[in-house]
Amino acid sequence: MKNIKIISMDFDGTLLTSNKKISDRTRNCLIDLKNKSYLIIGVTARNILSVKNVLDVSLFDYIILNNGADIYYVDEDKIENISSINYKTIEELYNMYNDKSPQMDFCTSYKYLIKSKVKGDSRPFIKYIDNLDDIEGIVSRMNIFFNDEKELEENKIFIENKFNNLYTVKMLDTDKSNSRVWLALNPKDVSKLSALKKICEDLGYSINEVIFFGDGENDLLLIENAGIGVAMGNALDSVKEKADYITLSNDNDGIVEFLENNIK
Repeated sequence: MKNIKIISMDFDGTLLTSNKKISDRTRNCLIDLKNKSYLIIGVTARNILSVKNVLDVSLFDYIILNNGADIYYVDEDKIENISSINYKTIEELYNMYNDKSPQMDFCTSYKYLIKSKVKGDSRPFIKYIDNLDDIEGIVSRMNIFFNDEKELEENKIFIENKFNNLYTVKMLDTDKSNSRVWLALNPKDVSKLSALKKICEDLGYSINEVIFFGDGENDLLLIENAGIGVAMGNALDSVKEKADYITLSNDNDGIVEFLENNIK
């Protein structure tokens, strides 16, 4: 086992159970490892208010947000925006998909600004908008939802060909079957991997000293490039194929099972 200094993990489908909770066993394991001077870094597509809605942020030293576009410094309670999507690109995408997509999300560091015909979510980090004029703050990431995977794949190719300033990732919820599918859009060269590399470089560590747990396609780059990449038992097959190890599912304390058996 490599000399690991940083323990990092995705949240949904990885750290969190299917009912969006962290188990007591997992929480206690992370507290113990943090007390033993391991750095604990969360890596998620969520924004900070969404994270605080489900987790105690004091478990972590850093939290990478919006798939790498933002970094939250826990001790300082400060967010650094790494990159954002320019307004011209946002406007073009909005005009293309406003009538075709069942939902579009414009994600800032604190809010999901959602354009959707269905408006049923009252959580504090969600705000429904009627048009682009309602967007507040810079947009770190966008989500564009589709009716099925075939439609998503076709539009993924189209967006990648038309917008060379974007990084696109196919998203599925590994916690559910037959769930919605969407494309997550970040600025080019912004990813969970790029943000974690930045933290490592700032602290004088190497990405080879990182263990990372993940389950979805937006975790693939980190699974492949971390010192140790571990796929959850519920992960997509494409993630398991690239992982160094496969552990139990998010509903069976997969993170703890691996750490207790491999991190001394």
